[in-house]
Amino acid sequence: MIIKSLVKHKVTLGKYAEHYIKKGYNALPSYFSKPLKTDTSFTFIVGCGHSGTTLMAAKLSNHTAILGIGRETGVLSQGRHSLSSIKAILREWDYFAEFYGHSCILEKTPKHIYSYERVQKVLTKNKFIVMTRNPLDTIASLYKRFGDIEYCIDRWNYDNSKALELRNKNNVLFVKYEELTEAPEKTLNTTLHFLGYDYESSILETEDTIYNKTSQKRNMKVREEQVSQAIKPNRDGWKKILNKEQAAYIMSRVREVSSKLGYSA
Repeated sequence: MIIKSLVKHKVTLGKYAEHYIKKGYNALPSYFSKPLKTDTSFTFIVGCGHSGTTLMAAKLSNHTAILGIGRETGVLSQGRHSLSSIKAILREWDYFAEFYGHSCILEKTPKHIYSYERVQKVLTKNKFIVMTRNPLDTIASLYKRFGDIEYCIDRWNYDNSKALELRNKNNVLFVKYEELTEAPEKTLNTTLHFLGYDYESSILETEDTIYNKTSQKRNMKVREEQVSQAIKPNRDGWKKILNKEQAAYIMSRVREVSSKLGYSA
């Protein structure tokens, strides 16, 4: 069974049923929930995993106006919490932002790409940054982690197809990983302008990020070290992981979505 909003989207029938029972149960109190009223803005960085979401979050969180959440919370994931519970969590984040003098809260969970509609119901001031990356490099990186090429292709297609649904939203900005790594200052300047802030050169500082201020586990432990380093171009890394036959097969499976995102074969 498939639940696209989960990192491991292939689940047993029991897990599938459990997910939708929880989703239905949590929907009941959500009918009575109203959006959180606050002057703080909320920004969510989303997209297919291994597309630069952690790097973008790490750098933006160095801005003096932005309070970054140093882990993937999954708080907005479908079936996990009611809107009332989500609002209570966001209210706590809002409190800490005000306490520390920040006007924006930034959270990064890639799978929140499936939570855009939920956010609109619980927050009036929100923006989304959707990270995209060429399919070969993304899938190669996923494959190195998960070891299942079919799973990685499906995940790229699922998540980026969902991303395409947000293309014409006024509160959504698409950023290519290649732009971020090859022209970081320009790309971050554009991103901050979208969020309503001026660029600060300190955001490109290395070593100290929101991710090495908290304890990280598994894959995020690797990302913690990577995003603390200077940004460097990172294109065509797939050639170290995939052979030409695998690359050709991947492109045959992702060509339609890839083309819509502006990536050619």
